[in-house]
Amino acid sequence: MSLSKLKRIHVIIIGSFLCVAAAVGVFMLMIKPQQAALKAAQARVDKAITLGNVQARDKAISDLNAAILQVSKVQQDLDLEMRRRMPDLSFARRDLGMLQLWNEQIKTLGPLLEKFARDKSVKVLSANFAIPAPPANPNDPIFDSEVLVFPLGQVQVQGDFRKLMNNIQRWNNCRRLVMVSPPTLTGVSPQLVATYSLTCYIFPVAKGGPKIEMAGAGGAAGATGAPGGMPAGAPPPMPGPAGPPAAPGM
Repeated sequence: MSLSKLKRIHVIIIGSFLCVAAAVGVFMLMIKPQQAALKAAQARVDKAITLGNVQARDKAISDLNAAILQVSKVQQDLDLEMRRRMPDLSFARRDLGMLQLWNEQIKTLGPLLEKFARDKSVKVLSANFAIPAPPANPNDPIFDSEVLVFPLGQVQVQGDFRKLMNNIQRWNNCRRLVMVSPPTLTGVSPQLVATYSLTCYIFPVAKGGPKIEMAGAGGAAGATGAPGGMPAGAPPPMPGPAGPPAAPGM
């Protein structure tokens, strides 16, 4: 099957799998509208009580109880996914949080992705991950972020249409929250080639605490770590006698 002969149903299937791959990320946004619905229900109860409308009050209380249950359910599901997919990163103490992030980026995330990318159901043509260098300064703005975003690089796999779609959906089982970009398909089935990019999202338990006074120049506290991927064998600079080990390559 050539790319030019893909029918509308195939486009829908591709879109459906992409939605599944990003489902957890979308789910994390569900808690906000549920909380808004809870707040609105509480406001209706308060208004009905103020007006003395017993019938409206009883209906509003019923809606409020339903909203409370829904928020509780969504929060429980969200907490479960967070425990399953998120490293335990707290930046309340910036120095300890920086060490935790080094460990996550260098010792955990790289090897985890490398292992997970080995899908035996397809031919993996390339899995070029380029994890950014971890920050070398505990006062880096990254520690004040509610979510850490890591562009991971590109994956290219070959197989028939169904196996390629299964490969994309498979990332939904990764032990980190990974979003798959819309893939490009080239070639003819059963030797289609899918190319897509990955982005990892990490939500820290706590954002950065008080900034740490740095030795040296007055502007050192505001300095940030070196941008871009970490070259093999070259640790990033850091405010101490030794930097972290180099990030693993693929």
